[in-house]
Amino acid sequence: MDTINTHFRLSHQIKDEAFQLSQAGNCNLYIAISAKAVRFAVVDVERNKFVVLEDYELITVFTPLQVAEQLNLIAAHSPVLQEQRWLNVRISVSNQYFTLVPETLFDPAHQEDYLQLHSDLDPKQHVILYNRACGPEVVNIFAVDGVVYRMAQSLFPERSVQFVHHTSSLIRSALHQNDRKDGRSMQLFVERNYDTILVVDENGLQFCNVFHYLSPEDFIYFVIFVMQEQKMNPEQETITVWGDITHDSSLFNTLKKYIRQVRFGKRPADVGYSYKFDDMFEHRYFELYSLHFCE
Repeated sequence: MDTINTHFRLSHQIKDEAFQLSQAGNCNLYIAISAKAVRFAVVDVERNKFVVLEDYELITVFTPLQVAEQLNLIAAHSPVLQEQRWLNVRISVSNQYFTLVPETLFDPAHQEDYLQLHSDLDPKQHVILYNRACGPEVVNIFAVDGVVYRMAQSLFPERSVQFVHHTSSLIRSALHQNDRKDGRSMQLFVERNYDTILVVDENGLQFCNVFHYLSPEDFIYFVIFVMQEQKMNPEQETITVWGDITHDSSLFNTLKKYIRQVRFGKRPADVGYSYKFDDMFEHRYFELYSLHFCE
């Protein structure tokens, strides 16, 4: 792709000094792509430990073509994305083009029809995929912008790349971590201008959707709306928050104003993290860590 304009900024980089790219054959590479960021992490499978993380913020990027262009430039900048010997390459895409369908009703021949009911997409510009969202019972049908899909594939010509929707990895991780004996709970994953809301209980996933917000008022509106629909009490429920939100942000202050109990989530358990990760807030990069639990 012919472009000379750089519209990304490396905002965070972690590398365990014990890791070398020559060890890639024993590691998985996880990549999270959204309209606002390209992030990736490496897990040493033998040690079951995250050892690398890089976070690139996309600046003045507005179209899928521009995201694909910046992904290509980031790959040229990062030796990690130039490496080909990974055990597995798993990529999550974050957007609103998804729908969850019970396995018993799912017919692969009609995946586009399912998605068209919920998403305004163009089959000529999108690639439609699916995977199991939370075990064998539910299928997540989702779309990836074609230019982003082809660019990501082209980075790893020697590997079969697995694509998942970001809701699939969040659902798997939330169910993996959640103590269902505590009853119903709401979990928020916050990105710039997007908020994924999950509600889980002892029977599993009860609600999942992605909302677009432009202000703290929009943000809290969707949270309260879902709580009302799910018959949850803002005075009694505890909401767990992950993602791009900080303790002193307007989003968090607005949450605390309307919800009595708000807490930040922790990194997923059952996988280790290099000590280099200790200086980061545990609720950050949940979408990357959660890719470890996808199949």
